[in-house]
Amino acid sequence: YSAAIQLDPGQDNAWFGRGMAYGRMGLVDEGVADLSVYIQRHPDSSVAYTKRGVRNIWRNKLRDAERDLTRAIALDPNNAEAHDDLGVVHAKHGRLQTAARHFATTIKLDPSYQKAYHNLAIVFHVSGQQQNALEIIDAGLALDPNSRTSLMLKAAILSSLGREPEAKAIREHAEFLPEDNWTERSAVGGAIK
Repeated sequence: YSAAIQLDPGQDNAWFGRGMAYGRMGLVDEGVADLSVYIQRHPDSSVAYTKRGVRNIWRNKLRDAERDLTRAIALDPNNAEAHDDLGVVHAKHGRLQTAARHFATTIKLDPSYQKAYHNLAIVFHVSGQQQNALEIIDAGLALDPNSRTSLMLKAAILSSLGREPEAKAIREHAEFLPEDNWTERSAVGGAIK
């Protein structure tokens, strides 16, 4: 991508591609800068705003992330990824009902988006809605039965329901699974206190 940009700085797709690559390499600031060049030239790209929003979450620049992801949804209300990641931003700010609405919208738009089930289950779990959390995490695990992170969440939910033997068995199974790889997606994770 750098060679393409050096040969012709007008290669917009190279700016986008390099921005994505930089982010994945851990050079997040550089990635945001390149995506910003692309957005300046393509202000109607919902995908570009989404990808820059994700990187702003990675940089913990939540105001910038919220602005980018809100813009992505304004450009394309059916952008499931942007809804999920905007839900993450709301969750990190403690706006759990708004976060839950975005996660539910993601699931409605793309029922195969496993991470949205995980995120919605976290919101239910921390809100004390354990039965709802269990139903949602089970729906997500139906899509990816070996999601280590979701299995660990299910174990926590089962513990909250007083079903410790089941929780222990799930934790022991999940312990040996590989970490989830949600490369372009941000999870609520431990963000909700």
